[in-house]
Amino acid sequence: MRVASFFAAMFLLAVPILAQDPGWIGISIEDQTDGGAIIRRVEPNSPAGKAGLRAGDVILEFNNQAVIGAQQLTRLVRETPVGRGVDVKVRREGGEQTLRLTTERAAGLQRFDFDFPGVVDRVIRSVPSVEVSTSHVHSGIRVQQLSDQLRDFFGVFGDNGVLVTSVDQGSAAEKAGLKAGDVIVSIDGRNIRSTAEFSREMGARSNPVMKIVRDKQEREIKFE
Repeated sequence: MRVASFFAAMFLLAVPILAQDPGWIGISIEDQTDGGAIIRRVEPNSPAGKAGLRAGDVILEFNNQAVIGAQQLTRLVRETPVGRGVDVKVRREGGEQTLRLTTERAAGLQRFDFDFPGVVDRVIRSVPSVEVSTSHVHSGIRVQQLSDQLRDFFGVFGDNGVLVTSVDQGSAAEKAGLKAGDVIVSIDGRNIRSTAEFSREMGARSNPVMKIVRDKQEREIKFE
C-alpha cells in the first residue's frame, strides 16, 4: 500500500473564518472503529509534539470531552482558543495517560503532501490556516474531505465530492483507471458528500460506477 508519503496529506482542511483564531495542535488523525481518533503523524515542533504525543496514540479525551471520532475532534480543536492549555487523554501501548498541551495559531498553511505532483501543494498554500482533518480508505482507495477552496480548485460544483489521495497498486480501482487527484462525486448515482458516505456506498457494492471530476471535467469510472 503506497502510504509512506501520504499521511502528511491528512494534515488538514482549511477552516472557516471565525471571530477568534482557531486552535492548532499539529496532528493528522483517522477514525477508530471502537471510538477515539488515532494519530498518524505529529508535526515537528507543534503543540502536540511538544506535549509528547506520538503517532499511534489514540486520543480518547480532549479538554475533558470524550472523543467520538476524527471529525468531532477536529471541531473541538478548532473551537479551542489559541494559547489555551488542555488535557489530552490517550491510549498508548495498552495503557492510558494524560498529556498537557497548549494550542497555537497555525503559522500559515502547513502542507498537503499528496501522492501526486506538487500542483496541489501550491494551491494549498493559498488556503487559510489549517488544523486536523480526516481520511477514509476502502477498496484500495484513500479519500479525504474537500474544503470549499479545494472544490473551487478542482472544478467541483455544489457540496459533493471527496478527493482521492492515493490508489493501491494492483487494486480494482487502479485497474479501472482511478487516480490520485480525482474527485469522486457520486457512486452508482448516489451523491458523495463525505468520506463516511464514500465508505458506506463502497461497502454496499462490488462493481460500482463512479462519477468523478478530473481536470475540471466529469467522467465515469467503471469497476470490473
